[in-house]
Amino acid sequence: MQNVNLIVMSPLKAVRRPNEKVLLTRKFVDGMALYRELWKGPTTLLCEPSEIESDNLDNIEISIEHGPFKTICKPFSDSGLSKLLSGPSVVMTGGGKVLSFVNAVCRRANVPCVYVTEYSLKTRLQIVKAERQSLLRRAVRSLRQIQQEVALRRAISLADGVQCNGTPTYSAYKSLTPRPLLFFDTRANEDILTTPERISARSANLMERPIHLVFSGRLKLMKGVNHLPLVADHLRKLGIRFKMSICGDGECLPQLQQDVRKLGLEDCVTFRGTLDFKTELLPFVADEADLFVCCHAQGDPSCTYLETMACGVPIIGYENEAFAGLVEVSGVGWLTPVNDPKALAAKIASLKPRDLTIAANQSLSFARDHTFEKTFQRRIDHLDMVASARPH
Repeated sequence: MQNVNLIVMSPLKAVRRPNEKVLLTRKFVDGMALYRELWKGPTTLLCEPSEIESDNLDNIEISIEHGPFKTICKPFSDSGLSKLLSGPSVVMTGGGKVLSFVNAVCRRANVPCVYVTEYSLKTRLQIVKAERQSLLRRAVRSLRQIQQEVALRRAISLADGVQCNGTPTYSAYKSLTPRPLLFFDTRANEDILTTPERISARSANLMERPIHLVFSGRLKLMKGVNHLPLVADHLRKLGIRFKMSICGDGECLPQLQQDVRKLGLEDCVTFRGTLDFKTELLPFVADEADLFVCCHAQGDPSCTYLETMACGVPIIGYENEAFAGLVEVSGVGWLTPVNDPKALAAKIASLKPRDLTIAANQSLSFARDHTFEKTFQRRIDHLDMVASARPH
């Protein structure tokens, strides 16, 4: 669509720097750059400014004037979007307060609008429940989420399409629009996929050595990381030979380190800090990890799932709606009851080396069909279909 401007209205806010730069996550910047490459037309990022840096582990600065795509960083407004829609355009937007005007502005300008969804109402309510806030504060935030869900469903029903990250929102919203798309978020490029040979080399002596368990990500309650020492403790009580590597950083790190010391797990649980995604984390997981342990209690459609599978590493985790949907679609992975580290440990103990090797190759096969490039091409094709369906 060379003559159509792709306008991405991101719910991810950017921190303005005094040197005409903005702070965004590397993952998001890579995604926008690929949109620009694949769309082959004008591509504009519209994001709101923020004074607070996110807790993402891959924040980078990009130039507003000389970045890989056009960036407009200012508060969302009806008039601001209207000015951008002076020519042929297609708008892709998320949820939040942009719901109050995006559809109306796009419809007046005869511009197609596509929503992108990530968290289902159930997951958003679970996230609120997990936060350390007063009961009244959580009740108010839960009510707002319910109100937002009503607005979101109406917005999608009036939009030209929806792109759903993961099965929970796809199941919830696919009937609201004639053009739904299911995708799985990932940063794993085709050139960093592991190989069957590397899986074989890693698995060769699995019967003679301890199983290597890995977790990577932000160390916060939302990710269920507080259960990792409990899983390790139950495994030790079961007599399983293992070692566990915890990669990442976050608010829960001091408590995790304290729990490991308290349980006497220093000899088998290691904290590896924040590893560079491509040069350190992926090679480490691909060459050394046998099983990824995911204690997510809520249905966050984390990119960690597909990125781990790209390393040829199978996943065992709590049966939250996002992971359960992925296991159903991919046919690989093990589900255990939510918030039951003892059951998760018991399932790990039951797995045989052959189970892990078969699941490793199945994981790689699924990830190969859902790489960063293939996922974005599907999303671009969907946007192209939507844009072509409405005359400009």
